[in-house]
Amino acid sequence: MSRAIVLVNSDTSYLENKLSELNYTTYAIDEFNHRNIQKLQDLDFIKNFINNVLSNHGSSYLVYGSGLENKKSIYDLLMKKLVVKGNNLHILTKIYNLGSLKNIFEAHNLKRPEDFEQDRSVDNKFIWKPLYGSGGCGISLKAKSELSHYKQKYLPGKTFSISFFCNEDGFKFLGFNNLLLLKSFPDHPFVHAGAISIKPTETLQKTIPAFNGLALDLSLRGYNNIDFKIIKNDVYILDINPRITSTFKIYNDINDNRLLRLHINEDDVSLSQLSCIKQISYGFVHLFAKEDFFFKKYLDENWMTNIPKEGEHINAGDPIFSIYLSAPSESELISKLRENISKLGDYYSFYDIVI
Repeated sequence: MSRAIVLVNSDTSYLENKLSELNYTTYAIDEFNHRNIQKLQDLDFIKNFINNVLSNHGSSYLVYGSGLENKKSIYDLLMKKLVVKGNNLHILTKIYNLGSLKNIFEAHNLKRPEDFEQDRSVDNKFIWKPLYGSGGCGISLKAKSELSHYKQKYLPGKTFSISFFCNEDGFKFLGFNNLLLLKSFPDHPFVHAGAISIKPTETLQKTIPAFNGLALDLSLRGYNNIDFKIIKNDVYILDINPRITSTFKIYNDINDNRLLRLHINEDDVSLSQLSCIKQISYGFVHLFAKEDFFFKKYLDENWMTNIPKEGEHINAGDPIFSIYLSAPSESELISKLRENISKLGDYYSFYDIVI
């Protein structure tokens, strides 16, 4: 039987393409392409979905990004029926509550937003985050119910993320990223609108051992990503993402698909074969629609990814597609991103991005 992988992510198109290069048959559940991720709430749907896969392929894998955070009722079923690649699914319910990780953070000189002490002349600001959210969606500056959200101190300044890989051979640092936001998106003011890989400053470089220790204490496996801020040389953890995230594409592409092969434990790839970014800067942005419309493809550029089908209905607030570029330096990359965002503004109405 051919090899099969069940994919769960907000958009599975990139992973489907890269897994096909490895001769895997994929069965996708996502939000913006196959539009069936809400069916994960239906136990009969997921049972039938998995049984169909197994009837055609026998033993099959599960590879996941975002989308399973609030679906803990199906974790045991998924782990019983499929071989999960990456972290044990139950870690998704463990790491959202940073308060429960306080002792682990302190052991590595890491802090939570609640540890941040605002200047006494300035009032503390707070945000409300979904209990099991992803991608910055659902975060609000307005108070929300404790049944669905938790309160977190708002921290000023740039948001960074670190991308790394863990397995039985150890920890592999892949790179740091600067996370991007939209200029004005009332429904989701903190939605992740993209990222730019950045060269490690001396301050960033010094954080790597702490993240290495944190990953070891949390028993992380596969590709992982952690969002954080640095304020007065203190490192504040915002989110731990123990799964494939949108930055995965950057590091998988520079590694010629070896990162994905290692994530699914292909025997001919080892941790030592992974490369981190050295010279070239990489980045992507997601364009979010300002209004409902039916998609029409006006340009055919290789830097446009996750492109909808012709005539597909795009809802206001949903991503239209993404721009993915590289350049010899961060400044040149930013210039190219701005240039192409401006070009696309002649054809589509979307929210502007802070770059």
